[in-house]
Amino acid sequence: MSGLTVAIYTEHPFSFWCFPDWGLEELRRRFPSVRFRLVRREEELAEALAEADVYLGWQFRPEWLAYARRLRWIHAPAAGVRRLMFPELIESPVVVTNARGLHATVIAEHVLGVMILLYRQFLRCWEFQYRRHWGNEDLIGSEQGLLELAGRIVLILGYGALGQAIGRRAQAFDMRVWAARRHPTRESPYAERTGTLADAVEWLPEADFVVITLPHTEETRGWMDRAKFERMKPTAYLINVARGAIVREPDLIEALQTRRIAGAALDVFQQEPLPPESPLWTLPNVFITPHVAGVASDRHWDRVIRQFADNLERFLRGEPLQNVVDKRLGY
Repeated sequence: MSGLTVAIYTEHPFSFWCFPDWGLEELRRRFPSVRFRLVRREEELAEALAEADVYLGWQFRPEWLAYARRLRWIHAPAAGVRRLMFPELIESPVVVTNARGLHATVIAEHVLGVMILLYRQFLRCWEFQYRRHWGNEDLIGSEQGLLELAGRIVLILGYGALGQAIGRRAQAFDMRVWAARRHPTRESPYAERTGTLADAVEWLPEADFVVITLPHTEETRGWMDRAKFERMKPTAYLINVARGAIVREPDLIEALQTRRIAGAALDVFQQEPLPPESPLWTLPNVFITPHVAGVASDRHWDRVIRQFADNLERFLRGEPLQNVVDKRLGY
């Protein structure tokens, strides 16, 4: 396929999220017959899109589609593509792919990390160290005590590449993995029990950890609500590394304040940045990270570029692309 043009636009106020110059050099080295246009200013994007067969970027606005007459493929370097799913693009023949699975390793490590942090009360240990307080009896005699992960049930809501990466590591810690997914008959490695989200509602009273890795869709919006929290046991923890909108935040806050559940580790929220007035900041049974579970600082762009390049190879050969998004489902 000769004369192919790829437009790249990932500009962001935080420079980390901007496509690196070295990445452009790597793509040009690997694909000498392809023209790559790295756009740094939005006012230059219309010209680039007019020539583009392929577009790589975080966003794609409805008005841009009018410029992009040649466009056949959009690649989003993130797993979530909800903001790309406007009606004109959904109805168009343009194929959309995403970065599904790209961050599975680091997010899975994050999830296991917060499980250990919660069960071993590491935050209290740090507090005691800061105060120079020997908290041996405080920890052992606390309501929760000091626990181990082995034998605990982790219910993973969403069992694609990310869910399976978590399941693999949880199994290595001798945890019992239960998985809920849209197609429970598909192979689900590391899971001893697999079912639908409806099944997961029935399993909630047995889970020690409920981990959300679901995509944000109309079906999953607000799925984790008061009724679900009331089914969880009071010693259970919620971990959300997916999207904040999947959890009804007022219901979660109530469950945490009343100790309906033991606590939560949250990386995503309904509004980001999390407003200073949110009660979540000061609840003692909440561990907050600022939407960083998927970041591996020294490997992020290398993985993005490698994944895109591998798919570009397929595109040039006329082969089916990987990580094609069902535009009507939104993932």
